[in-house]
Amino acid sequence: MEKEEYKELFIFAAKAGALEGYLFGRKKVEQLDNWIDNIGRMYQELPVVVRREVDPVLTPVLRRILEYGEKMLESGPREKLEQMLVASSAGLETEKAG
Repeated sequence: MEKEEYKELFIFAAKAGALEGYLFGRKKVEQLDNWIDNIGRMYQELPVVVRREVDPVLTPVLRRILEYGEKMLESGPREKLEQMLVASSAGLETEKAG
């Protein structure tokens, strides 16, 4: 896959996943912590080469999530998102240095 294709795939998957999560009918609402843990785990399990390709798209998404949830996010989920932001930003810095 070409670099641009990975970015497009990530954007599509993020939007589709968010819509799915928003619309999915549940009898019990999943805690936000679980949702964030799953996203973080999935990100870490991506091959390094793929993470480097999606980091330029993931980093601004994480910044917006933190901005939008500024008043609503509890400290635990916020810290997990901030850790993901640091990881994805570090990937960007590595790419710039290389």
